[in-house]
Amino acid sequence: MRDRALLHKGHATQSLANLLPHVDSNSVDIALVACLLLCMSELFDGTSAGWKLHLQGAKRLLSTLETQKSANLSSGHFKFFVKLARFLDSAATTSTCKPPLIDDSTVKALPESTENSSADDAAIYGIPKELFHMVDRVNNLASKRGTRVDEISEALFRQEAERVQGLLDSWAYDYGGLTGAVISLSPENDDVLHATIAYEWALRLRLHQITEGYSTDEKVFDCVQHILDSAQKIRYGSSLEPCLLFPLVMAGGACSTLEQRIVVQDRLMVMERTCGFGYIHQSRELVETVWKRRETESMVNWARIRYEEMGGLALY
Repeated sequence: MRDRALLHKGHATQSLANLLPHVDSNSVDIALVACLLLCMSELFDGTSAGWKLHLQGAKRLLSTLETQKSANLSSGHFKFFVKLARFLDSAATTSTCKPPLIDDSTVKALPESTENSSADDAAIYGIPKELFHMVDRVNNLASKRGTRVDEISEALFRQEAERVQGLLDSWAYDYGGLTGAVISLSPENDDVLHATIAYEWALRLRLHQITEGYSTDEKVFDCVQHILDSAQKIRYGSSLEPCLLFPLVMAGGACSTLEQRIVVQDRLMVMERTCGFGYIHQSRELVETVWKRRETESMVNWARIRYEEMGGLALY
């Protein structure tokens, strides 16, 4: 089955390569769909960094659509493509530690009905997109850690970290709070609430690591426990289960007790069966590598292990 899938992916990649030099108004949307699907297949695999090229291609194709007067940019499917591209772009920032490639200069924001917007957001993000895209801010801050060379640059870095913390504290204000944000997306699914809480605490933990390092202090333990408490409230096989990957890896990379490790490992092993994609297995390999190295090292940087040894793995 895997060999057949690789064969089909190879044919699709070659067909896209043949199409790109000749893209016009009649074929640009086809090329964009192919680019996004191939990007998703690479991200789901977890061992290939080919998604980087497909994201760059998606950005160029979106820019092409934006400049074509004949393109129907208000159509529902185009809006969906834009959202999907931005989702995948943000998903990759944990690996790149850079701002997303696709921004408002690539394609302008388009008005849409609330009903269509909520349905698309639920299908693509699972959790409120305002929270999901906070990962852009957090990982952009991570890219600036190297600027901390003296007291002034350290102060500037921490000022920006405080701004990111403020945005993380207030992301749901426009909805009247967390509950309102979740209800706007899925009013009858408690799993959305629990996945959202887990994701928010994962972002808080990542922000703490970026500013303070990878020690396991009381704040880290608190973040880990909040993540795991929320994750355990989501039923096995839930459609929201994939939203737990980033929180579980964050918790797994920072947990300090055997009980916490068992919760993380058990859920990831279940997700390997219910989700079935390679990046789930790679994520479990990552946290288990962290645990093994903790046996001989006092402080282990999970992000460095991912960067140096698992370059194709994106966590989202």
